[in-house]
Parts: sequence; C-alpha cells; structure tokens
Amino acid sequence: MDTTAVILAAGRGTRMKTAIPKVLHLVCNQPMLTYVFDACREVGCGELICVVGFGAERIKAAYADARDITWVQQPQQLGTGHAVQVCKPQLAGRDGELLVLAGDGPLVQAETLRQLLAVHRRRRSACTLATCIMDNPGSFGRVLRDETGELIGVVEYLDASEQQHAIKEVNVSLYCFDTAKLLEVIDDLKNDNAKGEYYLTDTLGMLRSRGYALAAVPAVPPEDVLSINDRLQLAEVSRLMQRRIQRRHMLAGVTIEDAGSTWIDPRTSIGPDTVIRPMTVLDGRCRIGTGCIIGPMVHLTDAVVEDNQTVEHGHER
Repeated sequence: MDTTAVILAAGRGTRMKTAIPKVLHLVCNQPMLTYVFDACREVGCGELICVVGFGAERIKAAYADARDITWVQQPQQLGTGHAVQVCKPQLAGRDGELLVLAGDGPLVQAETLRQLLAVHRRRRSACTLATCIMDNPGSFGRVLRDETGELIGVVEYLDASEQQHAIKEVNVSLYCFDTAKLLEVIDDLKNDNAKGEYYLTDTLGMLRSRGYALAAVPAVPPEDVLSINDRLQLAEVSRLMQRRIQRRHMLAGVTIEDAGSTWIDPRTSIGPDTVIRPMTVLDGRCRIGTGCIIGPMVHLTDAVVEDNQTVEHGHER
C-alpha cells in the first residue's frame, strides 16, 4: 500500500524574530525540516507533500535537488485542516495511507511512525493518532476516549472544559489517515471554535459519525513532543538532538569521553573502537575510521581520517 506524507511547514514563526523561514533554522547543522523528511522516507513514504507559506521560495530552493517532494502553497494560514484542504488536488484519487505531521518537530522518530502505521494497518482505522502521556500536558489538545478506552476525538485546549484539561493523554499532531476517507469529510470542516481556525482534529468526529473506526496509540515519548516556536526551544531541541546523535554512535561502538564538550554533525560517520576525546567538534560530512583517537581540542570539517589514526589539537578541512 502506498504511503504519502503531508508535512505542514507554512508558519511564519513570529516568535523566532527572524527573516528566515522557521523550518530552515538549523538543528545540529541541518534544517529542522530535513529531519522530518528523513523520518518519513525511512518508513517508506513515496511522496512528500510539503505545505509552505512564508518564505516558500527559499524553502523550495533549499531542497531543489529532492525529487520526491511536491510543494503546495497555503496563501493564508487558517489552521491545520485548511492546510490539508489545499492539498486536495495532490491527494485526489489516492486510497493509500496518509501521514500528516508538522515541519517544526524535528525530534519525530521513524520508529514512532512505524508504530503508528502498524496500529493503523492492524485496526484498519480511518484515522490513527500517535499520542503522548504527559504529567504536565499544558496547552496540547486532549485525547478523548469512551468508557471502553476507544478513541472518540480530540478537543483543543482553548475549547476544552476544566474536566478535560485534567486529561494527560495529548494530541501531538501526528496522524495517519485513510486518504480516501479523509477526503470524504475534509471540506465539511467549520471554524466555529475559540481560534476561528479549521482544525484537522475535527475530522475525527466526522469520520466516527460515518461509522469509521478511529485508533490512538501512545507511542510518542515526552522528549519527542517539543516543537520549535522560539530560540529557547531551538536551543533545547538542538541539545536533545545532539544527545541522540552521540547515543547512536556510542551504541555503535564509539567511545565519547565527555559528551558535554563534544559536538558531532548528524552527517558524520565514525567507525567502532574510535575514541572521541574532550572538546572535539566533528563538523559536516566527516568520515572517521575504525580504532582512531580524535582529540582532545580538535575541530574537523568534512575530514577523512583513515583507520587507526590519531588526530590531536587542531583544525582540519
């Protein structure tokens, strides 16, 4: 079955106080949007439909070499439901799976998408949510379930009652739809809510009223929920991403003596039994062999280090 992804990347990011489109801001040296694209590709999405608005031409130029991306313009940002509505010409005639996710959430993991797709396929639902259980759910939309635990909908925070505010399971804007079923209801969205927007979450109630099944799986770790709306969140997501990058290398057999003073580009490769000593920066597409010692106090950019070499104190390009 074909899987398509719609990535919502039209927001201006006013709180970033920037002339750069928000989704092009760098997280560990890569645009945050790149991580979202890569996660979708890793789970087999054959086409990425990216909804853009502010800075659209600049975003398109950043991915000019990508052949699997279709760009859709959202002239006005009228909500998540409206963002999917503008994709109707690209979605018409499809009957496969449709992932919908945000372009400003680079911490999304392919494993989470795999779990979401697996539940969606097993339950044969019209819509499946990946949700998160949070001790302090803040302003996230709350997931509504009936007395048997079945998903019945999502209520946005501003529209929720005090009783609903106490719910700890939240919607993190990570959806899998049956494309054809979604297209049956997407034009029926209304904007009679606290924000005056067209909410994609309202399609859940519409689908349920037609007798279609819904599902939700609490597959998202709280750490992965953080999206980026300001520079503080950008710094926090970058810190979490760097920790993830280093963890991946350590689990693959690399020793990192001081994680706090080490920085590794996500595009860098490192062979097993290599030791990364303190105050080391591996920038760009470095290729470090097996059994090397790198550092301390080394900054490499796009460097190639053969097996069993030692590099100390300096810069190399």
